[in-house]
Amino acid sequence: MNTSDFLKVGESCTKEYIVKREDTADFIGNKGVIMLSTPAMITYMENTAAQMVFDNLPEKYSPVGTKINVEHINPTPIDMRVTVTATLTAIEGRKLFYNVEAYNEKCQIGFGDYEQHIIDLEKFLNKH
Repeated sequence: MNTSDFLKVGESCTKEYIVKREDTADFIGNKGVIMLSTPAMITYMENTAAQMVFDNLPEKYSPVGTKINVEHINPTPIDMRVTVTATLTAIEGRKLFYNVEAYNEKCQIGFGDYEQHIIDLEKFLNKH
């Protein structure tokens, strides 16, 4: 499988999310911090990057996240919209590299780099 046959460097995907209670730091144990948690922001970033791949990938393959380096720089309350953009910056075989950015309705809330590998789902699941 040649990943460059169905994905091109420079392509991007943008998705919108609404912060829910279960996305807050309070919900995962940091009591009183009723704002978007960093793990939830990372989930938004991973899901946005993965959507670009899911839209183009042959059926028996799947993207899995392998590395992320992000900064979470501003808070976002429940019910606020978050817009995330993932831009494909490089392809090395089955390894994909992204720049990811997240904004709430007022400002940038996060940014960084994300890496995925394309796996053969059946082979991957049979390893364990």
